[in-house]
Amino acid sequence: MTSVAPTSADPSGAREWAGRMIQWNPARATVKRVVHAGAGVRGRWLEQRGQVPAIAHLYAAGSPKAGSQWMKALFDHPVVRAHTGLFTLPQLDYQQNPARGFPPGTFVPGLYLSHEEYLQIPHRHPHRLVYMFRDPRDLLVSGYHSTVRTHRKVHLPELERFRDEVRALPFDEGLLRLIRKAAPRLREIETWVGREGPEVATFRLEEVDAEPRTEVDRMLRHAGVVLTATELEAVLADVSRDALQARDLARRGDGQSHYRVRRETFRDVFGPEHHAAVAEVVPGLVERLGYPT
Repeated sequence: MTSVAPTSADPSGAREWAGRMIQWNPARATVKRVVHAGAGVRGRWLEQRGQVPAIAHLYAAGSPKAGSQWMKALFDHPVVRAHTGLFTLPQLDYQQNPARGFPPGTFVPGLYLSHEEYLQIPHRHPHRLVYMFRDPRDLLVSGYHSTVRTHRKVHLPELERFRDEVRALPFDEGLLRLIRKAAPRLREIETWVGREGPEVATFRLEEVDAEPRTEVDRMLRHAGVVLTATELEAVLADVSRDALQARDLARRGDGQSHYRVRRETFRDVFGPEHHAAVAEVVPGLVERLGYPT
């Protein structure tokens, strides 16, 4: 049966429709832009009626492989959305032009940008940003597996060529190649160290994993969301790794999940050359983030 796209005046329906349609890779960016346009219509409607939520913009920022998909699932959870009143924008490369800003009344997931780029985002209404750190060494290991195995084909020839190059190398050499390629991203992460304030709260993925009730409650409160104990438990169950992996497998339909079954850490695979490469591209970052060396 043919799927009919909803109109831009119905962004809620458009988001659900996009969730089904964007599995067809060539159409992903186009469909996402249609949904974004619908969010713009909704934002103008909210402003005209004086119904913009008290916190009009919520940004989930960080680096790929540092919990960005988990944060999207958390803030897009129906219980959380009922409190925020925010519409979840599709994930796009918004960091390429942060000065364009975002429609009011929106949650922006997967915002991969430096602190300086964040400062370029215009704000007519109050906002909050949640930034997630992860041990850079584990981030790189996860990034390696995503590069060679789990990430969808991106239809950018230069990136697909890089993925083929890494796949062709022995693991140790491929990981070194990825570390050097990731240098700009690691330097971007470095710009967020010590940047907390009224609008910005930072978290470490490892602490969220270890103390989910405490850390998720703190994260939600920063976004203006106060859940009951029952609501919090329900949300945590729905955004657990097992629950997200099951939904990911069902959505992809190819038997290959975004979430790895075997979760190696840098302690399992790093050699002296890998530690040296990280220290070369971002001297002292691991220590500044508070991770043990």
